[in-house]
Amino acid sequence: MTSVSPIMIIVRFLAAALVLTSAMAVVQAQPAPAPAPSNFGDAVLDANSQNESVFEKPKVHFGTEDPAPPSAVPVAPVAAQPLAAPEGGRIKSYLDGLMSGLMSAGELPGAAVVIIQDGKVVLKAGYGFADVQARMPVDPDQTRFRVASISKLVTATAVMQVAEEGKVDLNADVNTYLPSFKIASNYPEPVTLANLLTHTAGFDDRYLGIGAPLSAPTDPLSQFLAHNMPPRLLPPNRVIAYSNFGMALAGHVVENVTGQEFSAYAAEHVFAPLGMNSSSFGVPYPIPAGIAVPYFKGGSENGFRRGDLDASRLGPAGDLITTAADMSQFMISHLNKGIYGDGEHLISDLSVEKMHADHFANADGLDGWAFGFATGHRNGIRWIGHDGSWRGFCAQLVLQPETRSGYFVVYNVECHHAVSQPLRKAMFDLLWPANTQVMASPTPDADTRAAAAAGTYMTVRRARSDFTVMGAAASQITVDAVQGGELRVNIPGIGYPLAFLPQANGTWKNPDYQWNAAYKAEGYGEGAEFMIDASAYDRVVGVGEWAIWTTALAVAVGICVITMWGWSTGFLSRHFFGEPQAVIGFAPRVTGFLAAGLVLATVISMTALLSAGAPDAVLHGPAPMLMVLLSVPIVVAVLAIPMVVWSVTGFGAGPRARMAQIGYFILTLAVLAFLAFAWQWGLSPLGLLTH
Repeated sequence: MTSVSPIMIIVRFLAAALVLTSAMAVVQAQPAPAPAPSNFGDAVLDANSQNESVFEKPKVHFGTEDPAPPSAVPVAPVAAQPLAAPEGGRIKSYLDGLMSGLMSAGELPGAAVVIIQDGKVVLKAGYGFADVQARMPVDPDQTRFRVASISKLVTATAVMQVAEEGKVDLNADVNTYLPSFKIASNYPEPVTLANLLTHTAGFDDRYLGIGAPLSAPTDPLSQFLAHNMPPRLLPPNRVIAYSNFGMALAGHVVENVTGQEFSAYAAEHVFAPLGMNSSSFGVPYPIPAGIAVPYFKGGSENGFRRGDLDASRLGPAGDLITTAADMSQFMISHLNKGIYGDGEHLISDLSVEKMHADHFANADGLDGWAFGFATGHRNGIRWIGHDGSWRGFCAQLVLQPETRSGYFVVYNVECHHAVSQPLRKAMFDLLWPANTQVMASPTPDADTRAAAAAGTYMTVRRARSDFTVMGAAASQITVDAVQGGELRVNIPGIGYPLAFLPQANGTWKNPDYQWNAAYKAEGYGEGAEFMIDASAYDRVVGVGEWAIWTTALAVAVGICVITMWGWSTGFLSRHFFGEPQAVIGFAPRVTGFLAAGLVLATVISMTALLSAGAPDAVLHGPAPMLMVLLSVPIVVAVLAIPMVVWSVTGFGAGPRARMAQIGYFILTLAVLAFLAFAWQWGLSPLGLLTH
């Protein structure tokens, strides 16, 4: 019997080790959630309304890219119109410096800003380019941006209008206003319009197919919701679970009680009265001039990659196209108690007060939701507002009703935590300088409470019925207790643990972003719950922890790589170096080789897909290739059946046969581990086919 060449053994071992190391690195790089447009991106962690990410914001896609080198993007403002007063000059100087720094660092291609004080615009400015390649500058009066979930504020205002007219009751069962389909009555309490406006209806989340190419035909809103409305998985009025579908449903109710499509209603009853002549729901097609080009970080256009405008199937939840100047009119009407023009009302004083008032918080001491507006506290003042994020656009709108002040900023690149949070801090420090300091105020049981809160958590807002739940899983947060009752919260993408200091009321507060946190041992029905203002997280243990699964998957991938490499080089060795014939027969080897190859192909493809910014295969899908990819685990499961049999029955007697059986058994375990991962995280076309 011919012996195996020692040199060949060493070469094969080193090559396998190299490939294994590379494979494990790929798998351990957890797929990042695509920047949610989803939630149309309203990053909850960015706006205390937690958002944005395609697969979860949060909600917002937390960017960790290194800043690009200074680019050729101009930083001087275009059409800046500050007041002549010294205050206006100070604001202009501050803002010019802020935007200049962000653009010089290669963070923004273009932006528009509006600042309001005492109910009046004190600054309106454009910066950089709406189209980098064409060198088209941003004009705050003319350049239209997609503001994504800020659209929800228009929708909530429309709901308040029809409520004033007596056409709807905010506390009535929403099914009263749905003639063509109904929301399931699987909980004693019905879903109401108030639930929809505060994101407390308890709907599951969904990202598949919520967008479409502009050239593709789209179903009417009523038809899309009838066939795609996610189920109620949580009881209403228990927890905030941000829902694009919920707000789109509110817009559909407006359609049903007025007899107008929502876009037409908004144009006639919101935009026209306020003189928002450049605003509309939906991107016109063919695309007219004047709409900013969406961009993603990394590309040939001064460090940015050009994206494509698309259509949203959930119009009222996030399809508003507008200018900074138009948004200033909407903001002023809310700051002036609904009054516009010569004393006319968009909505009544009472409706404005209802919209701006706090209606729900996940726990005492946390910020939550008004009607349509997120609520928050920063620098000692209470604010209301909303964020927006969708495929190459990011926006913030903040109002401070008591001082009739606020700001709006929008830019044409996807949301990144590294930009949005410093920008928010700068704007607050400019308009409402800090007059408070966050200090620890531990209670006697602070250490006990902190120890109880420690653990791993996954956002309540997630799609539980399909593979996009992996986005939420990859964004799981960990909470660690520190002596003195302090918590350290690790949120993927931020890059460092956030300190939350114990407060006298039993909550915790972060000094950097001024977020509040709370812990409930008994949450809304699914066990312990950790909350950061409007974001709620379920505790996960064991098989629910993403880190455990990615480690197991990395090992499985490594085994598949080593097996395929070993069998491939073994085949060549037998033919060219005279090594002994294989103990494992042709059929078991082909079956195992094919199963291992499919495992690798699936892992690599899914990692690439989920790491891409706002993947069309998901948002515009499910694409045919995605359906094929999700069908692979079924094929692997079929192949695994004979593999289990062969790994048990073996390949004959003798030391080589027993070693071969052990190796085959290990490969079979790796394939079964992959199938368990696929089952746990919805890698199957079945969930998609039920949509």
